[in-house]
Amino acid sequence: MKFRSFIVLVFLLSLVSSVLPYGITVPTRTFQLNREPFVRIGLITNARSVSITTSGEPLVASLSGAPSSELNTKSVRVSSTPYRPPSYELFTFEAEAYQSRAEADARADAIRQKTSEPVAVSYGSEEGTFRIRIGSGKETQTEADEYLAKLTAEGIEGVSMVTNQLQAPSDDAVALTAQITSKPKSEVRSLRLPEARQSLSNRGRIIRTASAPSSWRKNVNVPIHSSLREVVVSGVTAESKFSSLRSVTIGSGNGRGIVRLNGKSYRGKMEVFANVKGGITVVNVVPMEDYLLGVVPAELSLPQLEAQKAQAVAARTYAVANKDGYGVKGYDMLPTVWSQVYKGLSIESKMGTQAVIETRGMVATHEGKPINALYTSTCGGRTENSGNIFEFDEPYLRGVNCSLDGREHFQPFMIRTNRQPALIRNEANYAMVRLASKYAVNNFLMVTPQFDDDYFEDPPSETELRSWLNQLGAKFGRTYALIDFDSSKPLNLARILHAIIYAPDAADKADTLMSESDINYHLSFLDAAEVPRNERAILAELMRDGWFSIYADLTIKPARHYSRGKILRLIDNIYTKKGWSFDFENGTANPTADGKLVLKVGRSDREITVNQNAYLFRKFGDSFYQVKETAILGGETVRFKSNPLGEIVYLEVEPTEGTTVAESMSPFTFWRSNLSAGTVRARLSRYVRGLGTLIDLKIKSKGFSRRATELEIITTNGTHYLKGGKIRSALRLREQLFVMDKRYGANGRVVSISFTGRGWGHGVGMCQYGAYGLAKMGIPYDRIIKHYYTDSELTKAY
Repeated sequence: MKFRSFIVLVFLLSLVSSVLPYGITVPTRTFQLNREPFVRIGLITNARSVSITTSGEPLVASLSGAPSSELNTKSVRVSSTPYRPPSYELFTFEAEAYQSRAEADARADAIRQKTSEPVAVSYGSEEGTFRIRIGSGKETQTEADEYLAKLTAEGIEGVSMVTNQLQAPSDDAVALTAQITSKPKSEVRSLRLPEARQSLSNRGRIIRTASAPSSWRKNVNVPIHSSLREVVVSGVTAESKFSSLRSVTIGSGNGRGIVRLNGKSYRGKMEVFANVKGGITVVNVVPMEDYLLGVVPAELSLPQLEAQKAQAVAARTYAVANKDGYGVKGYDMLPTVWSQVYKGLSIESKMGTQAVIETRGMVATHEGKPINALYTSTCGGRTENSGNIFEFDEPYLRGVNCSLDGREHFQPFMIRTNRQPALIRNEANYAMVRLASKYAVNNFLMVTPQFDDDYFEDPPSETELRSWLNQLGAKFGRTYALIDFDSSKPLNLARILHAIIYAPDAADKADTLMSESDINYHLSFLDAAEVPRNERAILAELMRDGWFSIYADLTIKPARHYSRGKILRLIDNIYTKKGWSFDFENGTANPTADGKLVLKVGRSDREITVNQNAYLFRKFGDSFYQVKETAILGGETVRFKSNPLGEIVYLEVEPTEGTTVAESMSPFTFWRSNLSAGTVRARLSRYVRGLGTLIDLKIKSKGFSRRATELEIITTNGTHYLKGGKIRSALRLREQLFVMDKRYGANGRVVSISFTGRGWGHGVGMCQYGAYGLAKMGIPYDRIIKHYYTDSELTKAY
C-alpha cells in the first residue's frame, strides 16, 4: 500500500509539474455567455400613444409570460388607460338587528326552523349590533326579489334586502399590485412575468381583463394599487383590439422582420408597458448583433473597417457590461449618448455590418470580466484616468497617448528616398544643397551621389560645366560649345557669360562704348590690375549690370577656378534677374498612402509616386534640410517637381501646424470659447451652491492628460471647488482639456475668460477619431482596443 501511494504521489507531482513549470499558477478566468443576449433599448420613455407597423407579414403580439397571437393587421396604435376593475351588485338578506348575542342567536334558531337556507349571526362593529344574514347573495334584482318573496312565504318576517357594491380585480391586477409593492423603486406599471410562466387568468389568450365573465369572479374587494394602468392596443381587426395589465410585445410575424415605431424602422420587437408617469414606455428588444448594426455606424461612421471593428467590440462590451443599466425603468440602455447612440435600420451601413459580423461575440475583458468600455469622440491627444472624471477608477481605463510610441507612430506616413542627405559642415554651403537640387531636377548635371562641402568648394568637371552653361545658353536662345575644364576660371567664365547674355560679338561693343574711367570704376577690387586689358571691358560691363561677382575678400583671382557653388550662384542670380523660375507645383498634402504623396484636389485626392532617388527636403524652423525620409500626416504644404513619367523627383515639405496625434482628422481637435465672468458664474452656480460674485477661476489640479480635474472658484462668498467630469458639464464646454486666458477689471476681478481646448467628450476610454487614425495607419482592431483599454483582453463570449 505504501508503494502504491508513493507511485500515485509521483504521478500527481509529474502531472502538476508538466502543467505548472514554475510550480505556481494563476487560474485564468474567461467570460462566457450561453448564447447571444438580447438588448433592451428604451426608445420612447414616456408617450401617450405610439404607432407600430410593419411592411412584411402581419404583426403578432404576446403578453408577458404568454405565447404570441396573430393580430391579422400590419398596423396598430398603442396607448394606456387607467385600470378599472370589474364591479357588480350583490344583494344580501338580513333580519332585524339585536343588541345582545343571545337575542340574535335565538332569532336565528327560529328562522332556521322555518327555512332550509343558511343563517349566520355576525357583529357589526360600526353599529354595535348583531346582524342575522339569511341565505347567499343574489347577483340580479329579479333573483333578489324572488328570494325575498320566498322567505316571506315561509313565514320569515322583518327581512330586508341589502344592496352591496363590489369589485373583483383580476389575477393580473392583484399580481401587478404585488409586483409594485415588492419593487417600490421600479417605474414599470405593467405586469412582467417570466417567459415560461403561463397566464394567471387567461391562459395566454389576449383578452380585455375587465370583460371577464362573472363565473370567473374572485379576488372580491381585494385591495389593488391605485396607479394601475392597462396597455391598450387598437387595430382594424378584432384580434388587434385588446388591453392588458401586462406588458405587450409586438413584432413581425416573421421573427426577423422589421417593425416601425412612429415610422422609424428597427429590428427585433417592441415591448410596451405603462410607466409611473402615466404614459407608456416602448422598449426595442433585439438580439445583440442586430442591435450593433444600428450602433456602430451611428457612433463611428468614419470609413476604416478596423476602426469600425474596434467600435463594434467596444459597443458590444459596453452593452454586456451595462445590462439592466436602467432596470428601474424597465430597459438596459437609452439610444442616446447617455448610453450608446442607436438609430436602428436607417443608419446601417455595409462597412458597419461587416465590422459587426467579423467581430461577432467578441468583448473586451479584464481579469475575466467585461469592461465598462467607455469611449469618447475626440480625446485631445491623450485620454484620462477614469477616476479623475467619474466616481469610479478602473485599472483598464487609464490615460494613454492617442498615438503609437515614438517613431512607430509616423512609420505608416513616411515618404522615403534612396538618395543620401547632404553631408555639410560648412554652414555657408548648406543653402547650396537645396539650390543645386532644384537645378539638378531641371537638367543641370550634378556628378555626385551625395552633396558635401568638397563638392561645392571644388571646381565643376568639364561635363558638368558644359551642361550648366548650355542649359543657360538655351534660355537665351544661344549655344556655346567651346567649353573645357579651364572655362571655370573667372575671366574665361566671364567671356562665355558675356557672349551668352549679350551676344557672341558683344565684346567689341563693350570695348567701344565703355570709357577707361568707366572700366576702372567697375573694376575697383583689389587685384583688378591682374585682369588683362582685352578682358577688362567685358568684365566691367558684367559687373556694371550685376551679372558677375568676385570673392568675399574683394579679389577675383584670375588664375583660380571658380567653385561649383560660386558658379551655381552666378547662374541662379542670372535666372533671378531675368525673372525665370522652374516649373514646380504646390499643394496641400493628405496623409501619405503606401509611400505615395497624396494631394488634396478639391474634394478628391491625387496620388503621385515618389521616385526612389528623389531629392527630399523638410523644413525645420526657418530653413529646409535634405532628409532621407519624412512623415506626411496631412495638412503639410508641399512643393514638388515631377519627371516625364509623372514621378516626383523633388519634394519640399513644410510641416503642418496642426496636431499629429491619431485623432488629427477630428474637427474638434482644437476649439475656443469666450465667456463673460457673469456667464461663468451662472453656469457654475448650477453645480456649486452659495457662489457670490466671481473674483477668479483657477485650475487647482490636473490629471495625466493635463485635463482640469479640480477648479478653484474664488468668489465674494468664499472659495469653492468643483471636481471631475462636473467641470465640463458645469461650464458647458466640449472638453475639460483646456487653458484659460483671463481678462481682469480695475478692481482685480476677472471680467472674461477665453477657454482654448482640445477634444470633445469625457476623454475616457477609446478615442473614436483616434481609432480611425490608427486604423488608417494599418493598426488592426484588436491592437486598437488594447491600446486604449489598458491590460484588456479580447474574449469570444458567444
